[in-house]
Amino acid sequence: MEDHAGYAGRLLADRYRLPPPPAEEYAYAESLAWDTASGQEVLVRQVPLPEVVDAEVVDEGRYAAVPGAPDGAGQPHGSSPRLFEQGVPPGRATRRPADPVVRRAVEAAVAASRIPDHPRLDQVFDVFVEGDGLWIVSELVPAHSLAALLAERPLGAHRAAEIAADVLAALRVVHAHGWAHRNVTARTVLICEDGRALLTGLAVGAAEEALCGYDPLPEPGP
Repeated sequence: MEDHAGYAGRLLADRYRLPPPPAEEYAYAESLAWDTASGQEVLVRQVPLPEVVDAEVVDEGRYAAVPGAPDGAGQPHGSSPRLFEQGVPPGRATRRPADPVVRRAVEAAVAASRIPDHPRLDQVFDVFVEGDGLWIVSELVPAHSLAALLAERPLGAHRAAEIAADVLAALRVVHAHGWAHRNVTARTVLICEDGRALLTGLAVGAAEEALCGYDPLPEPGP
């Protein structure tokens, strides 16, 4: 499928086409992207990798595989079946077994993305490592962050209560699956065009915790 107009920048994982970056910027923390396989716009977030880990663990390849993830897990409707590759494709990415930091971060983000779909949580489609970043691809929601909304005007008491109720509903789902969401901020709460609040950032937070040496995964059930 041809790239969508306006997306002529870097191609991630041979699939996600970024827009050209502004001249003064050299990296994306968060960006729209065009999924060339499904023909959909998506949102990509980059979790920077520590330089020493990047140099030792990630080779010149395009992405790192996600061990044990099924083909097509979490993929958008109509997309190709390859999202989470099993095994390491030759010449694309390598990992040193003695330093599994990046592998743990990818596994943590993938595990977080497996929480069942819920109208108060965003959906993660893909997780991979390329270059100096761990990339998380999620659905593009017509929404603005709570931070942007608060920058325009204060919230009334009734509206604040509505948003809080939606966030609590999202957290109940997260907690029901054994997770603790430690990335709840005004930027990870999105206010959708239909008025509902949606919580994002769980997979990013899990990856960041793993990179910092913590284990964000829930305790195994009995």
